[in-house]
Amino acid sequence: MGALFLGFVLSVFSLFLLLINSILFVSKVKKINNSTYSYVATYLVILFIVELFCNTIGYLYPGQNFYLSHFYFNAQFILLSIVFYRLFKSHKLKKLVILNYVIVTFIILGMYIYNNQLFWQFNLFEIAMTSVLLIIYALIHLSNTMGTKKKYFYLSVGMILYLLCSSLIFLFGNYELVFIEDPYIDIWIFNTLFYIVYQVFIFVEWNYINKNGLDD
Repeated sequence: MGALFLGFVLSVFSLFLLLINSILFVSKVKKINNSTYSYVATYLVILFIVELFCNTIGYLYPGQNFYLSHFYFNAQFILLSIVFYRLFKSHKLKKLVILNYVIVTFIILGMYIYNNQLFWQFNLFEIAMTSVLLIIYALIHLSNTMGTKKKYFYLSVGMILYLLCSSLIFLFGNYELVFIEDPYIDIWIFNTLFYIVYQVFIFVEWNYINKNGLDD
């Protein structure tokens, strides 16, 4: 019971941090007037909405909110793909981002059409491919910006750390496997802890942008 309560408290706290970051980013959209920044702000708002529903349904109906993971991962994939598309200077990389998105999205849609029961479960392909591609994009961006202005540096680092942890946990594939019974450990707590770390990096990113501004 203690572990469950701790997990719930951490989850609510991470949701609160996401809300704060969403408000901070949205509050500066007009002032900063940068399209990439606006997509990041949109990403945070949409994720907050999905997380809010996920936490609410998970609390009221434990184990029945798995289908929301599809909205989470796909919203994250499309919005961050747009962000990296805009950050990349190479036309080849831009085309690769578009190609990857189209291919992965069509495969995912095909999987749900072929087996609609998959909608109510974790989709391992969806989790793995969307996360791995975003991690690769973030690593490329970090490599491209070495020695230059830290444009979305903290966001990228936080995202890499979180997605590595999150994807591994989600890839367990079902509710039962994320609990170790003896001793009892809720592995989802680690996911929430890394999500909190991610939110801290996002706040640092906002603070950096707020102080230094952004180039187009």
